[in-house]
Amino acid sequence: MKITYNQILNRKIIPESKLYLIYGEPYHLINETESVIKKSLNVETNFSTHYIDNDFSLDEIRNDLESTSLFSTNDAVILNIVSSSIPKKLSDYLQNVKFTDSITVLIKFKKSINLVKKNKFLDFVEKEHVLLEIRSLSNNNLDLWLKSKFNSVGIKCNNKLLELIKETHDGNTSAMSQEIYKISILKPERIEDYLSSTNITSKYSEFDLIDSILNQDQGKSLRILQYLRDSNISEVFLLYLLQNEVRKFLYLKQNISPQPYIPGFKQKQYKSVTSLFEHTILESLISHCFMLDKYIKSNSKMNYVWDNFEEIVVILTSPSHNDVIERRLGYEH
Repeated sequence: MKITYNQILNRKIIPESKLYLIYGEPYHLINETESVIKKSLNVETNFSTHYIDNDFSLDEIRNDLESTSLFSTNDAVILNIVSSSIPKKLSDYLQNVKFTDSITVLIKFKKSINLVKKNKFLDFVEKEHVLLEIRSLSNNNLDLWLKSKFNSVGIKCNNKLLELIKETHDGNTSAMSQEIYKISILKPERIEDYLSSTNITSKYSEFDLIDSILNQDQGKSLRILQYLRDSNISEVFLLYLLQNEVRKFLYLKQNISPQPYIPGFKQKQYKSVTSLFEHTILESLISHCFMLDKYIKSNSKMNYVWDNFEEIVVILTSPSHNDVIERRLGYEH
C-alpha cells in the first residue's frame, strides 16, 4: 500500500506492517512520519538504528533481523539510507527474508520524489508492505500541518498568524517548525508582532536570488530583489551575478567553449532552464546588461537601475513567454 503524508495529515491510519519505507523530502517530515509509526508500536519495543552507505555491513542487519530473543520482546530496526540509492544487496535481502512476528523494519530515504526511479524494490514494498511518500506541503495541507503544530504547543492560531509565519519563512516547513518551537519557549506576548520583527530581520543573500531564478520562482525572486535593494547591496556586484547567469544560459544554449563552471548537482537544472529560452533573448539580455553596467558607472539614478534589475529577473523567470519577452527587449528578427 502507498500512503502520502497529505493523507496522514488528513487522518488516514497507517496500517500495521512488518516493513515501512518512508521516502521523499523534506527530512523533518520523514522524521514526523517515523514518530507516527513508532507510536503505533508496542511501548516496550526495542529500537536499533543502522546507517546505510555504500560500505554498510549486511551481516549486522541480518543479525538484528534474524536473531531471536529468549524473551518475548518486540524489536524495530531503523535503516537510514545515506547513500544516493538503496543498495541492491539490501533490497535483495529484504525481499527474500522472512520476518519474525516480533520484528518491524523502518527504512528512511531522503531523496526528491522526482529523482526516485520506480523499481522492483519500491513495487515490492507497495504491494507487500507500506510505502510512505513525502512531499513538500502547500495550500490547505500546509495550513493543516501548521495548525497541528501550533495546537501541539498550546497556541491558538488564526488565518493572520498562518499567513504571517508562511511569509516569514517562505513556506519552509522545517524553518516554521523550529520557529513554532522557539515561540513555545519564548512565549512572546503578541506572536504576530514577534513574527513581524522576525520577518524584517530575516536575511536573503544574492545567491538566494540566483537559486530562486533557477527554480523559476518569480514571486520569491522579486521579494528577494526588493530585500537586496532595501539592504543597499552593491548594484555593480548584483549586475555581475545576473549577467554571469545569463552568460551560463547562453553558453549552454549555443554550446560555446569553454563551458562555464556549473557544479555537478546543478547541471541538470541549468540545462532544463536553458532549454526554455530562445538564444536571441539571451543575447539581447547580455547586451542589456552591458548597457546597464555603463549606466551604473556613470549615473546615480537608483530607481532606473533597480527597475532594470526587476525587468531582468522577470524575463529570467518567464521563459515560456518568449514572444512577449522579445517585444520588451525591443528585439527584431
